[in-house]
Amino acid sequence: MRWTGWLLVLAWTGAGLPALAQNVPWPSGERLTYSLAWQGIGVGRLYLSADPLNGGWRFRLKLETTGLAQALGFGLESESQVGHDFFTDRFWQTLTEPLKGTTRLVFERQENNGSWARVTHPDGSQSTWSSPKEEIMDQLSLIYYLRVRPETRQIYAVDYPGLAQGRLELLPGNGLVGYRFAREDLLVEVWYRKDARRTPVRIIFGRDFGRLEATLLENLNGR
Repeated sequence: MRWTGWLLVLAWTGAGLPALAQNVPWPSGERLTYSLAWQGIGVGRLYLSADPLNGGWRFRLKLETTGLAQALGFGLESESQVGHDFFTDRFWQTLTEPLKGTTRLVFERQENNGSWARVTHPDGSQSTWSSPKEEIMDQLSLIYYLRVRPETRQIYAVDYPGLAQGRLELLPGNGLVGYRFAREDLLVEVWYRKDARRTPVRIIFGRDFGRLEATLLENLNGR
């Protein structure tokens, strides 16, 4: 399985004033738990959390594998720190893939000096990239940002080699609204309830490894 393509840092290019971190539809300390399936086979649980931090937010994602995925040593964990404007100040992500090893991504926004990222590859080598852009979001902050600013459409997706421009496609559904970011080698979808909290109930990732689908466990999240 190869996740590298969808493990993104995302830049918003929409118009309008940035959302304020204190005006959010989710509760402080929100914890969301999802069942995770690959090609229809259960492979574990995915955990998301949101905690206030220095006038902004800290988002965390962690994968807890079971069965074959656990036996093969697959792992994923990331953390995002955003400012009051919801753009990413710091982001790190650690990905462990069977038969490949561990890849770590570190991203930082430099005040008035753009942004940079460093990737440490499984063989220990490193690569870096930089951008003059500062209004950048990672995959976690994008999930939460869309709960505040659902009109967001145009994004820059930063793959490990660098920035790639893309557009979010709106996907109406039965009682839900979805957003899809797709290109030839990548698919990301997030589906939200149409209620005040706009809770993400379904998250889908697709790449050469197949289709991964995270579904909210209602009984663990109160709804």
